[in-house]
Amino acid sequence: MALSYILANLLADVPKAEAVVFLDNEGETIENLTSQINPYDIKVIGAYQGIYFKQFLKTFLNLKSFYYIGSKHSVFCILVGGEYYLVLITKGKTLPGIAFHFLEKAKKELEEKVL
Repeated sequence: MALSYILANLLADVPKAEAVVFLDNEGETIENLTSQINPYDIKVIGAYQGIYFKQFLKTFLNLKSFYYIGSKHSVFCILVGGEYYLVLITKGKTLPGIAFHFLEKAKKELEEKVL
């Protein structure tokens, strides 16, 4: 219950947020919420973020987050609890500072209430 609540708040708090997905260290979706994007597509996008994170960690050992901004969507990913990933997808270009402010807030809540 707490997990869904935290993800729903993240989706509501970030301007132009379209989806949020919480993944395990294998890239498998634990929970996702979306307002605009097909839930299956969110699972696939989330799985790729897990793959990217693992590859990045091999090169950048202290990596805790990453993002990329495209013409139609922005994707933000943060490591949670050392072995989970939280992914936020927004429509258009979103300022990373805003996205990561709310991702960090959600991360803290997940680590305190869920993990």
